[in-house]
Amino acid sequence: MQQHLLTDLYGLIFLLLIVGGLVRWFRRQSKRTSTQAQALAGGTRPPLWRQAVRKTLTLTAGAFVFIVGMAIVMILCLGYYARQAKAERDKVHIGMTVDQVLPLVHGALGIRTHAVLPDNVSDEEGVHYASLAEHGDGTFTCSTGPDYRSEQLTDAEAAALMKQKMSDGYEWRWRYTFINDTPQHFSFTVTFGRDGRVKDVTDVWGWD
Repeated sequence: MQQHLLTDLYGLIFLLLIVGGLVRWFRRQSKRTSTQAQALAGGTRPPLWRQAVRKTLTLTAGAFVFIVGMAIVMILCLGYYARQAKAERDKVHIGMTVDQVLPLVHGALGIRTHAVLPDNVSDEEGVHYASLAEHGDGTFTCSTGPDYRSEQLTDAEAAALMKQKMSDGYEWRWRYTFINDTPQHFSFTVTFGRDGRVKDVTDVWGWD
C-alpha cells in the first residue's frame, strides 16, 4: 500500500509539472506575440505568408504539447485505477468461501456470477445466474431469474442466496467489474469449485 501511495504521489507531482510547463509555455507565447505586435506598430509588417506560417507553427506546437500532456494524464489515471482493482483482487485467496469473499471486495460496479455449465445444459430460466451490485452501506441489489427480478439484500442474505444457487453441483465464476471515468475498465474473475471454495483467481485485465 505504501508503494502505491508513493507511486500516486510521484504521478501527481509529474502531472503538476506538466500543467505548470503548459501554463508557462502559453504565457511565453502570449508575451512574445504582444512584444511582436508592439514592434510592428512602428515598423514594417512582415509578409502575410510569414505571419501565417508562424501562427500555424505556434498552434501546431501548442496542440502537440496539449495532446502529449493529455496522454500522460490518461496513462497515470489508468495506472491508478488498475492498481485499485488489483488491490481488491489480491484480497481473495485460494480456499476462501462465499461468506469470506462476498463482503471482502469493494468498489466494483457489479458482480456477474454464473455456473460453468456443460454445452448440453441450457439456462433459459436463469437458475444458474445472478448479478450482484454492492452499495455503500454494505447491502446488495441482486438480480436473478429470467426477468432479472431485483431485490435488496444484506451481505448475509446475499451470501445465503449465492450458496443456495451454488449448491447445484457446478463450478461457479464471479466476474468483478470496476468502472471508472476513462474509456478503459478493469475486471477479474474468481472461480469457486464444487465444494464452494475459491479454486482460481485471474489477473486483472482491462477492456473498453
